[in-house]
Amino acid sequence: MAFTLHRRKHIEDELRNTARRQLRRGSEALKQRDARTLGTSVHEARRSVKKARAVVKTLREAGADVPRKDRRRLRKASRELSGLRDSAAIVDTFQRLRKRYPKRLAEHTYGILRRALLEARERGEKGARRDGILDRVANQLDKTRARAKRWQAPAVDVPALIDVVVLSYRRSRRAMKRARQTHLSATLHGWRKELKTLWYQLRLVKPLMPGLTPLVASVKRLETDLGEDHNLVVLAALLRACSELKAMTAEVRQIDAMAARMRHGLRKRLFAIGARLHRKTTRDFASWLRRQAEQGAAKPVAA
Repeated sequence: MAFTLHRRKHIEDELRNTARRQLRRGSEALKQRDARTLGTSVHEARRSVKKARAVVKTLREAGADVPRKDRRRLRKASRELSGLRDSAAIVDTFQRLRKRYPKRLAEHTYGILRRALLEARERGEKGARRDGILDRVANQLDKTRARAKRWQAPAVDVPALIDVVVLSYRRSRRAMKRARQTHLSATLHGWRKELKTLWYQLRLVKPLMPGLTPLVASVKRLETDLGEDHNLVVLAALLRACSELKAMTAEVRQIDAMAARMRHGLRKRLFAIGARLHRKTTRDFASWLRRQAEQGAAKPVAA
C-alpha cells in the first residue's frame, strides 16, 4: 500500500494506521533477514522507521498524544540501524568517487581502501548479530506498534494537515539558510533531516492536493543529493578511523581531498535547487497548498 492518505477516511485514524503499518513492515524485514539479505533488510527496516517517525511528528503537531516512551523507542531504533546502513551505503559512495576520479590513485590503492571499507561493514554486521541488535530493534518496533493503538489523537482535518506541512516547510527553509551561511556538514545534515520530514508529509497529503507530484519529485532529488553529501563526509571520516590504514595516511588524505572536491560541486547544485524549491515565503506556500486542497475537494471521489 502506498505511503499516502485518502480523502474518504478519517485522517487521524489513517495516520495512526500508517504508522502501525510501517512499524510492522520494519519488524518483518528484520525478522525475515538472513546472511545474504541482511543489508537489504536493514535498509528496508530503517526506511520504515523513518516513515513511522515522520507520521508520529505529523500526529503530534496536529495535537495527538504520542507517549515519550514510544518516541524514544523509535529514535533509538533509527540510531541503531543507521550505523549498519551507513556502512553499506559508504561502499557505494566510494565506488562513485572512484568512478569520478579514476586516475587520481592507483588501482591497487583503490582496492586496498575498498577492502578496508568492506571489512568495516562486515565487522559492524557481525557485531550486530552477536549483540542481538536487530532482534532487539524488531522487538521494540513490535511493542511500539501495539501501543500505537492507544495513541490519542483529536479529529484532524485538511486545514490542520496543511498547517503541519507548512511548519515543516518553514523549518526546512530556515535549515537551508543556516546551511548556506555556514557550509558546515552538520548544518547540511540538519537541513536534510528537516527536508526529509517535509518530503514524507508531502507524500502523505499528495492524494488530497493535486499538483504536488512535481514538488514531491523535486524534494526527493534534493534529499538524495544531501544524502550523498553526508555519505562523502562519512566516507572520509571512516577511512581516517580505519586502524589498518595508518600506513596509508597520504592516500587517505587524497581521498579526503577528492571527496571535498566532489562535495563542492554537489553543494553548489543542491543550494541552487533548494533556493528554487523554497522560493515561496511560508505564507505563500500555505496559500498555494490551500488552493491545491480546494481543487482536490472539488474533484469527484471514485466509487
